[in-house]
Amino acid sequence: SRLNIFVAMGSTPADAPKATRRVSPSTNASSQTYILFVVTCLFVTMTGNFLHHRLADPHNVHKHAMRQFEMNHLGGHAKVEEQKKKKQSALKLQSAVLDTGEKPPPPVHDLAGLSCSDHGGPSDDLAKEMIYWSDIPSDDAFVSPIGANSKKRKYLTFEPDGGGFNNIRMSMETMIVMAHAMSRTLVMPPSQGMYLLRKGSGKKHFSFDDFYHLEQVGYEHAGLHVISMEEFLKTEAMTGNLFNKTTGDAAFPPNNRTNWDGIDPKPLKEYLRDVTLTPLNWTPGSCLVAFPSDDGPQHFSELDEMMKDVNANFPEVQEFINKPVPVNASATERLREAVAGRVKELCVYDEKMQEAPVVHFMCDSKMRVRFLTHFYAFLFFESWEQDLFTKRFVRDHLRYADEIQCAAARVVAAIRDRARRRDPTGNSNGDFDSFHIRKGDFQYKSAWLEADQIYENSKDELQENATVFVATDHKEKPFFKTLADHCDLVFLSDFKEELKDVNTNYFGMIDQLVASRGRVFFGCFHSTFSGFIYRMRGYHSQKEKVEGWDQGVLPKSYYYSGKHEKSIYQSYGPLRTPYYSREFPISWRDIDKGIEELSAIGDDSYLIEYIAYVYTTNRSSVHKNKRSNSIELWSFLT
Repeated sequence: SRLNIFVAMGSTPADAPKATRRVSPSTNASSQTYILFVVTCLFVTMTGNFLHHRLADPHNVHKHAMRQFEMNHLGGHAKVEEQKKKKQSALKLQSAVLDTGEKPPPPVHDLAGLSCSDHGGPSDDLAKEMIYWSDIPSDDAFVSPIGANSKKRKYLTFEPDGGGFNNIRMSMETMIVMAHAMSRTLVMPPSQGMYLLRKGSGKKHFSFDDFYHLEQVGYEHAGLHVISMEEFLKTEAMTGNLFNKTTGDAAFPPNNRTNWDGIDPKPLKEYLRDVTLTPLNWTPGSCLVAFPSDDGPQHFSELDEMMKDVNANFPEVQEFINKPVPVNASATERLREAVAGRVKELCVYDEKMQEAPVVHFMCDSKMRVRFLTHFYAFLFFESWEQDLFTKRFVRDHLRYADEIQCAAARVVAAIRDRARRRDPTGNSNGDFDSFHIRKGDFQYKSAWLEADQIYENSKDELQENATVFVATDHKEKPFFKTLADHCDLVFLSDFKEELKDVNTNYFGMIDQLVASRGRVFFGCFHSTFSGFIYRMRGYHSQKEKVEGWDQGVLPKSYYYSGKHEKSIYQSYGPLRTPYYSREFPISWRDIDKGIEELSAIGDDSYLIEYIAYVYTTNRSSVHKNKRSNSIELWSFLT
């Protein structure tokens, strides 16, 4: 056989017998088959040796494991750098296309700061005190594990809340977070009239882009795609991809209209309800929407079992007063606090909903379908890292637009200058206090107090004759006489120069921002307007590390009603009803934890890579150092 191998290769060995050198190759079929078999064996053997050397050799296994783990996790700033480069490139591209007159890409904002040079000032140094948000590139790269592998684009549509702007804001936050959690494309409603936002002779119809940088949010986040209703209708409805739920026939928008901006949205709402899945049982207060840390129906079933365990010993609110559960506690412990004294059922994003091309969330007060809730009170994430991501996402990106922030910054600077001039030696920082006093159409009449009662309930925390800013919807200034007798009272209307050319429909948001910067703040109980001021003060407290920040308390924030709720923010309180009308520390306390761990969510290879990394790092001494390697792995796992 050795001879035939060399014959097949076209040569003979030097030590072959002379007689064999005269042998001619056989031409019969059996000899050819034999030669082919031998050559195949040689090829397989050589290939096996090569693959063993490249893939199975311990040195190469170690080298590959090291490179893979370090690339994905230890040296894992690649995504961060990629996001930074993406923003820098976008800025350059924006400048280039503006010069050529072409349509620019979505605007790029410095989310880590606030520059007001294009918005009438103030200076960056004065504007920076408004900043409670952060720019976290690793958050921009995070994609929810639920539905991320779907090959077909799916959508989430919704109807804005019918109440005041802060009710609309709360519902909008919930919808955006759900779209990200479900990996669905978010379809923004067309511009329309909003309750109490039709002031003056200017603009009467608004979209969320008028108040937030939503286009930019969708542009920079890997896990969130945002489109307009017009784009959605052109892409899906007008191409026959939406079907009537009753007849099964392709259904087109009323009058084949795709642009509904500034038009009565009722026909559009009815159309969307007919062609989409509308989960009417998802109602805040009756259930909690829970998302597992991985995709697949079995993981949703695990959450149901977790809820059953919690219900077996259902927790009460008192258990968590001044005893917050750590933000990185087990899912069961966090679920216990989330439902304490509130709900005993989960809203499940089941297979039917996951398969639906479009999920539509209605707002219909007659049907009692309304998402008047905080996102953090309605949504629960099994992964604590994803839970904190959503809270940072809302803090850092669902903030008022730069134009609104800058107008507020000018007013704050003017108030500080006024306070400083009134007491240059005792108040060099220009500190001022603030109120939000709600009257108008406020439905909670028990919160209607006269000015003398408001002063009586707040005088112990105020400084006599100090400058006080009042955010209010009450037009009659004589009402505030008692407060004015003891304080240097100022209102937004006193700053016409700072608010020149600013849309008057922004004044409510500006009021909130200015009031949030008061040294001491008194809000109106049950007011969602006041509630958002408390949340922003909570964000600032975490950034500035003010007293009580680690427990999420706000020692200088009060309600002026003077009852037991006056000092409610001086202690940690869990969610409790009616949770829509106030904010809770769970939305701001310690939410910057876990940023580095976020990239591990949904990555099944993470643990395997780490085990390989630990095992192969010092493979030659594994048997000598079993205990040290075990300790390192155990430390990682725990």
